[in-house]
Amino acid sequence: MLNLKLVSDARAIVGPALRGVGSFFGEMLGPASALVFFLVVLPILLFTLPWLISLSATIMFVSLWMMQRQIGIFNLRRITIPAFFYLLYLVVILVPGFFVYTDEVTNGRWRFLFGIESALITVPVGIWIANFVWRYRKAETERFFAADLAPEAMGSAAVRPFLFLLIASYVLVVANIIETPVIPLLYLIRNPGDAVNAALAREDAFKLLDSNLTYAYYVVRGSVFPFLAILAFGRWRSGGGKVWKRLFWISLWSGVFYASLTIEKLPVAAIFALLGLFYYLMKKGKMGRFVSIAAPVGFLSFPLLVVMVAYQGGKDAGIGSALAALGQRIFYSPAEVLFAYFEIFPNIISFQHGASLLKLAHLMGWSTIDIPNTVGLYMGPPGTGQSVSANACFLGNLNADFGLPAVVIGGVIAGFAIQAINIYLLRRPKTNANLAAYAVCMWSFSTLNSSALTTVLLSGGVTFGIVLSWILGKRAKSPPLLGPEAAGAET
Repeated sequence: MLNLKLVSDARAIVGPALRGVGSFFGEMLGPASALVFFLVVLPILLFTLPWLISLSATIMFVSLWMMQRQIGIFNLRRITIPAFFYLLYLVVILVPGFFVYTDEVTNGRWRFLFGIESALITVPVGIWIANFVWRYRKAETERFFAADLAPEAMGSAAVRPFLFLLIASYVLVVANIIETPVIPLLYLIRNPGDAVNAALAREDAFKLLDSNLTYAYYVVRGSVFPFLAILAFGRWRSGGGKVWKRLFWISLWSGVFYASLTIEKLPVAAIFALLGLFYYLMKKGKMGRFVSIAAPVGFLSFPLLVVMVAYQGGKDAGIGSALAALGQRIFYSPAEVLFAYFEIFPNIISFQHGASLLKLAHLMGWSTIDIPNTVGLYMGPPGTGQSVSANACFLGNLNADFGLPAVVIGGVIAGFAIQAINIYLLRRPKTNANLAAYAVCMWSFSTLNSSALTTVLLSGGVTFGIVLSWILGKRAKSPPLLGPEAAGAET
């Protein structure tokens, strides 16, 4: 007993000292890395590599340093909303963008390169402004992840609004099925290999559907069902009992079924991505081996199945070809489409001066064009369907409207918006409802790599995720986790 007490006392004395040493070296790592880069690495780059590569490397280093300094970008156990967006931006826009820049020889390549590299600076600047305004400290992120889930009501008072939203969603699903002339999923099952007509049926079922409820269908498919599924999962795993277990499986497979009807690949994949993100947050930044494998498999399974069935009997029917097609779609096409936005505007079509916001343009009576459709027709081969859309990273629409000044200002606004929402959610009670909202916003802001900022904020899940957390989580029993005063001056 005496030996155990001595060991315990030694740990109590040595533990804080070791953590202090680790904290000291962690604080010194940033300045030391900066000195090494500017005094050693950068001079070597300037003398051995072309100026463009040296400049790009410098911008990337400065951007990474800013993001690490402000939000801890390299801490994979504490990935926040801005960190998730930023890491995906590097993977699906920036790095492939260098290859797109090398492959293209048109005048738009310099504007494109400026655009994708400017975001490396403007987004961190926007994050810094949000941090300054709301006095954010990195310690808030650490405390958010380390905290246990707050107690919340899980009885009949919590079940009733959940069931109301679930039943209302079912009503809209039935209405959508009745209004749809041909269900694309059923058509593809009956006609495997007919990819062209299946794609046309998909367009008719959603994008070209003549209905006053199209927006409601979009929200139910992309926001309501996914939110209900991950909320029910969290409450089930938090001790909610069999009721929440049943509600989880019902809402999950209802959402998967509805999202699969149009054979669009992303909506189904997004549900499994959200489940993975929610589990990561729920487990305080830790992913077990099983979940680390199951989440990517779930994310890719439906897109792979659709590609293989759609091209059955053709050269792209095998799983290898399907994986290659999906890899290109995820890791190269977003940068390629974004390049087309910088090539078309203003070289082929003049700037739209805000008219790309279709609802605003219609309200103001402006003449406008459907920019994603215009870009899709420009990029597509002869015979491309007239309803094709090529949605791009948020930088694309900014350039199409006002050019490079809008790209710079818009990057700052995007960074500010991302971090503002992040700070707001970090400071709310850590309930399942608020954790679900955090996961939804994390996923939604990551789609800035393929959507306009206004779409992500208003239709892409951010607003609806927060509103749904208010409706379904208002009975939380704990106060907000922390604020600037609680965080103190820690970084």
